[in-house]
Amino acid sequence: MSKAAQSSLTKFAAGTTTEEVVQTAVLDLGTSNQKTELVRDGIEEFQAMASYIGDMVPSIPEPERYPYNNVFYQLVTGEFEDRAVKASVAQNAAHHAVDMFTSHAQRGDHGDRPDLGNGSFLKLTNQDFELVENDTGYGFKASFIRYNPIWFHVNTTPHSREYLERVFDGDADTGSCVLHVTDDGDVRAHLAVKWPVEVYEPHDVSTHVGVDIGENVLYAAAAVSGDGVAGVKMESGREFRHHREQLQQKRYRLSEKGDLRGVKACRGDIERYTDHVLHTASKEVVEFARDHTPCVIVLEDLTGYRETADDPIHDWPFADLQTKIAYKATAEGIPVELINPRNTSIRCRKCGQATPEFRDGADFKCRRCGYEVHADVNAAINIGQAYPDQNQ
Repeated sequence: MSKAAQSSLTKFAAGTTTEEVVQTAVLDLGTSNQKTELVRDGIEEFQAMASYIGDMVPSIPEPERYPYNNVFYQLVTGEFEDRAVKASVAQNAAHHAVDMFTSHAQRGDHGDRPDLGNGSFLKLTNQDFELVENDTGYGFKASFIRYNPIWFHVNTTPHSREYLERVFDGDADTGSCVLHVTDDGDVRAHLAVKWPVEVYEPHDVSTHVGVDIGENVLYAAAAVSGDGVAGVKMESGREFRHHREQLQQKRYRLSEKGDLRGVKACRGDIERYTDHVLHTASKEVVEFARDHTPCVIVLEDLTGYRETADDPIHDWPFADLQTKIAYKATAEGIPVELINPRNTSIRCRKCGQATPEFRDGADFKCRRCGYEVHADVNAAINIGQAYPDQNQ
């Protein structure tokens, strides 16, 4: 938690609760053909062992179907005596299979067993990998093959660097890790990072930071308290849309030429650029909220919005941005709440009249009271003002 957030919480007298934040840091690991193949081999064995245990679970009495039952470990090690992976990885595979089987049954899913053995990942406990800080940044040692640990350089991004710094500053601990190999042959580690935070109760605060997201404007954030507005922050989406469209056009041209390798590389460029933009935007939103603590961040519940809205957001990863905002906010001790998006974009925040004609692109002008403002700012204020009325 930042010093600013700690200071705000110290001054704030309302109720708080301590929660453990668990977030995923995606580490891009510098690899070689040989290292990538070793990871692929490990994934193949892990999935084969998980599939085997999935087949065996029905033969075990229900009271004994818990992940840490040593019977499952004995079954998998007995069947895979010539495995290349360590015993701990075999145990992880057994745990994973039993967990999946139990969850499958609890959900009441149809079929005798969950789909096991077709995944593209390898689970490691924090005993099977090591993170180090060195002169070139960070290193990652994966010890899933017996007697043959594999070292990778971590190609950091702003998103992953933030979590790694927390770990090496002693503010966070690492949990389990999942290794993936992408279609392009890249190796990525999805690392669980966890730390305790003090989060204050949303109903105890009077300042609400409403956040409206979109494409033309990536986000508009407004800090409101009652009828007053303490601050506004906006970020244009013009540059993001332009650059993304250029990458998409490049991908289309490569596809027309039949350059499949180029298409895959371009797809990765789009994903990496989008993730960078979302990381930056979510960080800015939370920093804005932090300047107005104690507060609650209010987002629209956009479940099903693509299918039901008259003007849906076609290709904007709003769910990813909202998720990143929620993760970062919780890490700063700021609660996040959702409200119904009904009429937030067309309702005048001054007089409350809601009419579609009031909004014309980026402009909002109320014909009832004459209020004029940027349309996304008006929406952000409405979002902030809607809480907690819709949640009571």
